[in-house]
Amino acid sequence: MATAPEHVDVLIVGAGLSGIGAACQLREHHPTKSVAVLEAREASGGTWDLFKYPGIRSDSDMFTFGFSWRPWPGDRALADGPMILDYLRSVAGEYGDDEMVR
Repeated sequence: MATAPEHVDVLIVGAGLSGIGAACQLREHHPTKSVAVLEAREASGGTWDLFKYPGIRSDSDMFTFGFSWRPWPGDRALADGPMILDYLRSVAGEYGDDEMVR
């Protein structure tokens, strides 16, 4: 069964760090705009969900790498992949971004 095309005001490609950040900011600053996030994979999180090898971590400190409007909650400057993924998904959940992912 074919579905009718969906119209949105803003279409974001990718539910990684940048896509989640853009969706959060759009929801915050333009609440009347409709937004959808297209993600090719089954899960959000981009790099932090895709790569699972032992020891994966950010080489940027999380106080700089994290969202300025939602500061990194931990005290470890160099976080590992699972911690970053938890951060991204918790921010997405707070802003309702997970509802926008297609």
